[in-house]
Amino acid sequence: MRKRVLSVRSYRPHELLCAAVLVVVCCGSRLYGLSPFGTPMFLALAPFVFIGFTAPIYIACSFLFTFELWRLYLSGAVVLIAAIRWFVGLHVPRFDREIAKILFSVGAIAIESALAALFRPVVEAVLSGALSLVFYYFARYVAVNVGRRFSFRLSVIECGGVCVTLFVAGLTFARATVSSFEIGLALAFFCALFMCVIGSKAALGGGISIGLGLAVGSNLNIAIAYVGGVAVACAFRSLPRVMMTLIGVGVFSALSVVFGVTAVQIGWNALMVTASGLLFCILPRRAVKAVCDYFDFDGASRLAVRHYINRTRLDAGNKMLLLSSVFDETARLMSAFGTVEPDGDALGAAICDKFCPYCPHLNMCDEGKRTAAFKSIAECAYAGKSVIAELPEFFTTDCLKTADIIAMSVTITDSARERQVRQESDRKAREAVVERLVAVKDVLWELGTSEAAPVGFDREEENRIKSALFGYGIECAEVFATGEKITAVVRSAAADADKLTRALKGFCVDTLDKSSASGWSIAELKRKAPFEAVYARAGVSKSGGVSGDSYAFRKIGDKFLVALADGMGYGVGAAADSAAAIELIECFYRAGFKSDSALSGVNKFLKVGGESFSAADVAVCDLQTGRVDIYKIGAPACYIKTHDTVLNIEGKSLPIGMLDEMRPFSTSKMLRPGQMLIIVSDGVSDCFSGDALPEYINNITVHNPKTAAESILSRALALVGNTPRDDMTVIAFRLYET
Repeated sequence: MRKRVLSVRSYRPHELLCAAVLVVVCCGSRLYGLSPFGTPMFLALAPFVFIGFTAPIYIACSFLFTFELWRLYLSGAVVLIAAIRWFVGLHVPRFDREIAKILFSVGAIAIESALAALFRPVVEAVLSGALSLVFYYFARYVAVNVGRRFSFRLSVIECGGVCVTLFVAGLTFARATVSSFEIGLALAFFCALFMCVIGSKAALGGGISIGLGLAVGSNLNIAIAYVGGVAVACAFRSLPRVMMTLIGVGVFSALSVVFGVTAVQIGWNALMVTASGLLFCILPRRAVKAVCDYFDFDGASRLAVRHYINRTRLDAGNKMLLLSSVFDETARLMSAFGTVEPDGDALGAAICDKFCPYCPHLNMCDEGKRTAAFKSIAECAYAGKSVIAELPEFFTTDCLKTADIIAMSVTITDSARERQVRQESDRKAREAVVERLVAVKDVLWELGTSEAAPVGFDREEENRIKSALFGYGIECAEVFATGEKITAVVRSAAADADKLTRALKGFCVDTLDKSSASGWSIAELKRKAPFEAVYARAGVSKSGGVSGDSYAFRKIGDKFLVALADGMGYGVGAAADSAAAIELIECFYRAGFKSDSALSGVNKFLKVGGESFSAADVAVCDLQTGRVDIYKIGAPACYIKTHDTVLNIEGKSLPIGMLDEMRPFSTSKMLRPGQMLIIVSDGVSDCFSGDALPEYINNITVHNPKTAAESILSRALALVGNTPRDDMTVIAFRLYET
């Protein structure tokens, strides 16, 4: 047998407050002389709210709103039935089921109607009971929401129950008068203003419901003026509270005049409405925001979506981190693999076993000298060294098989040298693979850390984007704004990339997933970079055929990659070397590798491929900030041309693929709009002597990269009699503000 103990501490204060207000309002309502709403509301709340709190309020209100003593008897009987059901439900589980609660409540309403027939006309008692049963149906849905603390989106039936309850509240407000003061009108307008800050649907639905109650219980003209004032205030709900209130009061007063309300009544009503508006305006912002957040069902759904997004990112990030650890462990294990050191004793014993068992002087040899001599020659042979140069004394004085042993040792030495070549090649290949594994590990770790971090949503940015889209005639259902990108859900009929770009200044459409079936489309937006790049290349080959210089201009996200590679020599071979370097550089940067890792990887792969050298200039420009990172690898100086000077950037380093470990020269500069980065191959720089090239660049007055590149190339060709001594290439690059 189960027992439960209920106490007031089991319920939150806003639940008890909401229940108390509902009981008071419903007990005060009156419809054509009938007061059938207090009992159903109390019975509906009894299973969800502490009965010891609501029962005294219900009994007191039943008497105070009518001052009829017999209502104390009726309300006491209803409370007794509810208490019996509650007490029996503690001991008998079947009486705590939903159907039992409904049956007890219906029985309480029937008993109340029967008792009311003793004091009032039978017809009136029957009508009151029937109306109570109808209202009880709607009151139950309101009570369920109170018990659940309004923690979910209301269904259609639940919204109907709220509207019916607000209609009953309107009946109560219509009765609340003191002399000529419409106290109830002030309360009704105060409720409407609060519903305006909660949401437009709540304001319109609640305002119309209360207005119907006012129309039935008081005056149709005042009710129409009230609904009109609420509707206009709702239309301007985005304005500050003071402005919204003044507009609502003004419209209410104007409509009262139009519908023929007397001047005196208009004045009193306007005074009451203004008083409620003043009370609403002086409420603390935190209190109003707390109410808005409490009833923000759309916000709850947005919170769930945002939580799901962050959870998905966290899972993806953790998987990337696990993959990163796998690559890290693989790289560590591959680095641990080394050349196995041979066992000199075992190798010496193996060679000895091939000759000594068949030697007739075996018993005459000193075993210690023989073992040491074979160990020494075995170690020398397996190390790839010359056996004759380091032949032990034992083989020159005591051994009769010296010639055969030397011949076999020479064969072992040759095999050892071939093995060393293979091992060296394997070592270099393994080092390249290990370095790539470490680089992939770093990229995965960075991506995993980034993905696992929770997304910060910018509510102000989301509201601004929504307003901008609505102002441009684009209906927007939802916007998610993070530091990385923005996702907007817009009507498919208005989903046009150009229109969205025009509506949102500073943003551009990245992707647009149009769906005509659901009526909504997903637009992925991104912030426009403040800078864009304009670039050009001019060049000639030495042979008149294929140039050995290769170049690349590539936009990768918000970065712009500029690269120029000069292969060793000229012609097809040099072109193949430089093209391979450029292609590898592009691939590494597109995959998200850092510059040092990318260039080191290119160097490793070119080194493994053989004698493939390339001088290179790599510049990576951030289009968000204008900062350009410059890497020079065995290339001549490059230049940044400003309005009145030229900045030389030069650094000493060997070409790509020459050494196992590459140490490029690197520097970072800020490239302002109008400034130009100029990169040349050595075929151009060798045409100028001293500071002639930077001086010529400084005298260029054009800002067009194509014109500047062609001018430098023409000047270089003129200095060598228009006969290229090497492949010649000039790259010019500058930023402009978008």
